[in-house]
Amino acid sequence: MNSQPEEDLQHRRPQLEAEIHSSESGVSTFNLLIAGISSRFNRLSGIGKAVVLGVAVLFGFGILQAVFKLIVSVISLALLALVVYLGYKFIVSSRSQSN
Repeated sequence: MNSQPEEDLQHRRPQLEAEIHSSESGVSTFNLLIAGISSRFNRLSGIGKAVVLGVAVLFGFGILQAVFKLIVSVISLALLALVVYLGYKFIVSSRSQSN
């Protein structure tokens, strides 16, 4: 009953020691983080992996949709600014010619 947590601790001990020793290097910390996430993902069952991948895909699509909406908003704002500028220029231009 108590052997499972001890095995998990023994399994995680080298990873934690490596994390302590490599805390000075950002790249090593990132690699260790990726390795930890990968090992957790590999320990999931098939259904768990499918759920995690499904959530990741939905999250990715959500971020992609937000980026596209931001780009469309910027383009719309630029077009609106262009229309306002051209309208102002023609109005001011027509008034200065009539005077």
